[in-house]
Amino acid sequence: MLRIPYISHLIHRLRVKILSRNQFTSQSLRDYFAKNYGIVAGLYTYGCFDESRFRPGVTFGRYCSIAESVHIFTRNHPMNAISMHPMMYEPSLGLEETIPLPFCQLTVEDDVWMGHNVTILPSVKFIGRGSAIGAGSIVTHDVPPYAIVAGNPARLIKMRFDEETIARIENSRWWEMPVEQLKELFKTHPDIFPFPMKRQR
Repeated sequence: MLRIPYISHLIHRLRVKILSRNQFTSQSLRDYFAKNYGIVAGLYTYGCFDESRFRPGVTFGRYCSIAESVHIFTRNHPMNAISMHPMMYEPSLGLEETIPLPFCQLTVEDDVWMGHNVTILPSVKFIGRGSAIGAGSIVTHDVPPYAIVAGNPARLIKMRFDEETIARIENSRWWEMPVEQLKELFKTHPDIFPFPMKRQR
């Protein structure tokens, strides 16, 4: 006989699969993860709808690109407790006397790219707009906007653009626009962007 938790898990996986058919724009998918798992994601962001890789307290902006193997942790084992075992702080494991270990908050701004096998540790509270995190990186500190970071621990490799270009991008507020408005912006204001957008023939 199937156990209730197993059936609930199957129903959850089926629901997520159905809702993820259009994870770029599905508001139902976003509402489901915000309500049930404390994971908030803006429109057009993809790759973050997996409660086994992400924890409560993570907020993604719009247009983020998250690889399927990225892991974000928003709490750590307590180093100052008698034991670091989750039995000491996770009430669901059955120990009556537990000390709650709260989840940290992490803000990932718009248009952030995270490559395969990136790990974000609980010490990170902010990842800035337009930043890129190289594959395999272990991120231990906040990431400034438009930075490229990589390594273990991740360090600044370079900035994506110069200050003038960043100011131009920031002033455009393009990430607040829906796709249809972006298409029009590409046509009418190509100077806003650092490189010309090539049209597909």
